[in-house]
Amino acid sequence: MTNEPARGNGEMILLVEDQKEVGDIAEDMLDALGYNVLRAADATEALSIIEERGDIDLLLTDIVMPGSMNGTDLAMKAREESGLRAVLVTGYADKAIPSDQFERFDVLLKPFRMDELGQRIRAALDAEKRAGAD
Repeated sequence: MTNEPARGNGEMILLVEDQKEVGDIAEDMLDALGYNVLRAADATEALSIIEERGDIDLLLTDIVMPGSMNGTDLAMKAREESGLRAVLVTGYADKAIPSDQFERFDVLLKPFRMDELGQRIRAALDAEKRAGAD
């Protein structure tokens, strides 16, 4: 029995990753899982994309990024301004996320496998749909 990854249905994921190679791998995985992907290298670029487009279903962002805003700050701002749900990615476990914020976001630890990515993304998207139905 194989662990078949949870699949997407063409939802639009905004991937924010400052390391090109890591972003390329994550984008390839998301594409293989059936998602459409937009890329941003930092929070400033991501916020511009969010502001310009109304078709983003989920923000997938690294926590540690260059610039004045980290991924946690980006996720909070995106949630406040557009209601966008986020999955945070980190290689630093809970040390990268203030303890009072850990419960507010879905977190995916690096390195991750495609099935883990698929399950976390699908769960976040499905939770958003359930919240919108209430």
